[in-house]
Amino acid sequence: MELPGEDDFLDAMKGPCREWRERCVKNAAFTSFDGTRINYYYAIPDDPKAIIVMFHGFCEFWGKYHEMAWYYYRQGYGFFFPEMRGHGLSGGKLPEKDLVHVKNYDQYVTDMKMLYDQVVSQKKIPSVPRILFAHSMGGAIAALYLEKYPSDYSAAILSSPMVKLKTGGISPAKINLLRLYVHLFHKEKKLSVGQHHFDGVNVFETSSCQSEPRYNYLFGQRLENVEYQTYGATFGWSLASLSATKKLIKNADRIRVPLLVFEAGNDHLVDPSGYTEFLAKVPQAQHIKYPTSKHEIFNSTTDVRTDYYKKIFEFLEQRSK
Repeated sequence: MELPGEDDFLDAMKGPCREWRERCVKNAAFTSFDGTRINYYYAIPDDPKAIIVMFHGFCEFWGKYHEMAWYYYRQGYGFFFPEMRGHGLSGGKLPEKDLVHVKNYDQYVTDMKMLYDQVVSQKKIPSVPRILFAHSMGGAIAALYLEKYPSDYSAAILSSPMVKLKTGGISPAKINLLRLYVHLFHKEKKLSVGQHHFDGVNVFETSSCQSEPRYNYLFGQRLENVEYQTYGATFGWSLASLSATKKLIKNADRIRVPLLVFEAGNDHLVDPSGYTEFLAKVPQAQHIKYPTSKHEIFNSTTDVRTDYYKKIFEFLEQRSK
């Protein structure tokens, strides 16, 4: 499969990919356990090889994965793409729409379990393997999900999974003091340390992306739609994430399915020591590291992206037979 490069990416997204989305991709929603509306997109070709459920990362939304979902469909795979609570067109946002907040990651996991039970596993969906793809925050959610519900999916691809956050050298003792401060003064929904509101400024050079056309494609969507301007974490989200990563590493040996784990060697968000701890408990995982890639491997340099998708489709072919 030929992939768009740097020069023809925007033409591909605005031309054949857009035509495909308008023709094949459907939009729906379900109501989760606490009344939150969870928005999702899906497309299923005739006689699909497998169904891929995609868990996105922090502050992301459907538009960031147009390219990847298009590739899946073209290769014969159906997909579901839920926008996590507080993201995209899903509910659960604060009055300050550019902030992302969650009480705990159990909320994300329960949302995704309801998606699986009410939508993905229904009889009208072809009886083929269900496979997870998850990036960053989505990787943490996926790990927790697989630990709690080990038989729903037959395999998973974790791309730069948030197995352990970089904390800038803040000690566990200081984090515990921060938890106490946030709880005592009810700061859970306030902007966390080091976070920022959306200001509409292009920051490609310091972003997690190495493909400028792909960054600009996403950034343009943010500028056009306030619902896509999620940008900063609340104290609640930050502390919930630290708890989630600790829990997922502790219980990683509960994961039973084959894993393909991609690590970005130039990742400013994920602590690489987390991979060592996580992978030690998941011996069936295949680990691939791209030393020069930033956090978003699917938005890395052309050579990395080409190998990345090659490895993904090899894994999918093996798991969809």
